[in-house]
Amino acid sequence: MLRVELSGRKARMSLRRNRYLGRSGTSQPGRYPLVTLGGGLSNRLIARTLTALIILNAGSAAHAQRVVAEGTVVENVTLISPERIAPLLHADVVLLDGKIAEIGTNLAAGPHARRIDGSGRFLIPGLIDSHVHAGHSAALDDGAIEAHPELWAAYRAQVPRAYLAFGFTSIVDLDLTQSDKAWFEGTPLHPRFYSCGRGIKAAGGYMAFNVPPLSSPNFPNLVYEPKEAEHWPKSLEPADYTAERAVSRAADAEAICVKAFVESGFGMFNWPYLHTETLQKIQAAARARKLVLMVHANSVDSWRSALDAHADIIAHGLWVWPGDFGNSVPPPAASNVIAAAARSGTHVQPTLQTVAGERAMIDPSLLDDPRLTMALPPAVIDYLRSAEGVKARTALLEEYRKASPTPGFEPLLRAAIQRTRATFKVMLQDHVPLVFGSDTPGVDGFGNPPGLNGRLELQNWADASAPPFLILRAATLDNATALGLSHELGSIEVGKRADLLLLKENPLASVSAYDSIETIFLNGEPIARDTLRAHN
Repeated sequence: MLRVELSGRKARMSLRRNRYLGRSGTSQPGRYPLVTLGGGLSNRLIARTLTALIILNAGSAAHAQRVVAEGTVVENVTLISPERIAPLLHADVVLLDGKIAEIGTNLAAGPHARRIDGSGRFLIPGLIDSHVHAGHSAALDDGAIEAHPELWAAYRAQVPRAYLAFGFTSIVDLDLTQSDKAWFEGTPLHPRFYSCGRGIKAAGGYMAFNVPPLSSPNFPNLVYEPKEAEHWPKSLEPADYTAERAVSRAADAEAICVKAFVESGFGMFNWPYLHTETLQKIQAAARARKLVLMVHANSVDSWRSALDAHADIIAHGLWVWPGDFGNSVPPPAASNVIAAAARSGTHVQPTLQTVAGERAMIDPSLLDDPRLTMALPPAVIDYLRSAEGVKARTALLEEYRKASPTPGFEPLLRAAIQRTRATFKVMLQDHVPLVFGSDTPGVDGFGNPPGLNGRLELQNWADASAPPFLILRAATLDNATALGLSHELGSIEVGKRADLLLLKENPLASVSAYDSIETIFLNGEPIARDTLRAHN
């Protein structure tokens, strides 16, 4: 079959057969058919047709390019955006006043506009990580922070830059304190920052085991759970801690979502948690304020509770179910709740890396990953390699081992990682609507470093057979849609925020393309990726 491709800049003929595979496959620039001739046409007719098309194209190319007077023009780039059925070749994208002002194929930067040559490059929307905990440490434990405040300061200075370095131009914090909000937004350069405010928790349960005095800045956003009344602090009046009050506290912090914790103990413990009826009240209050409800859930029971409460997003994958802890094969109960999520259209963040990151306690090879220097300052990496850092990591590993039931921490971790992969594959098969979130840092230790952890999550999706287009869409437009932000984020369209990534490689061909980020555009301003590396 003979294929002809014509654009405003070039005409090409090829005898190769290709197709653009959209949601379930990959594409390569310049290799999806624009015009196809065949079906028994004579060579003479083909030659005449080609001649006519080439003449027409030459006339079109002769027209002068329209000169753009101001702003930034990314010229001659392959534009890949999730709302398009195919990439736009030789695109010119105009960025002005922090937004995408124009998209075309015959534009050129004038003398007063900034020109960026996109030849051989790929332009995609900035990535969105919709599950982070920016104020938590992903490298230093409490002892190290107390003993080495200079390391903590260096780490905190790099966190916002690390997210940008790995392409995350927007992040959503799911349990944000006011002090962390002030710190993050006060840094000179940071991603677009959204939050769920303080997460809603049950007293005495996960993330609220010890409730500090009401005057403490770390006082959690509690809701009174009648079925866990025995754990309620006697000094607090239940009427002051209704679902409506809990949601209003998040709304007052300018949240776009609320997060509720349903965690009874990872299948190993027996902790108080938020029950379905309370979740339903939280959802009603959230919808009244037009906020998205995200539910921390990773077990069959908690997934079912989240679905019964009509949660908008389940903020974890599924790796906890009754029975043998070492068995990684999803039982029918797990398959059933996954199928229910697919039927209801409930979005899910698989968070594969939040479990896989725990391997760093056993295997510190992440310290040898050259990408880590984009996530952590050299002084912090040196500390983690030092005798003091190794001692702290070993002590943490022993704590995990002591808390783990039979057959022990290492076998249980292997099984949990296998469970996350197995249920993720079921979600893919059932077409569960997936959105990208890394839960950075999800666990203790250095296994979930800022920014890089999201890149590792992307890799986990790819390794579990998620198609490249699905990965891109989940981290851009689908995330924006689920969060109510698609009017300004998630795709490359006129009027949307100019938060973009310029890559050397094609993200529709391989997830490794995300290692080839060359430039990050934030509010239309280009940032060379290498300038985001920590130097102290």
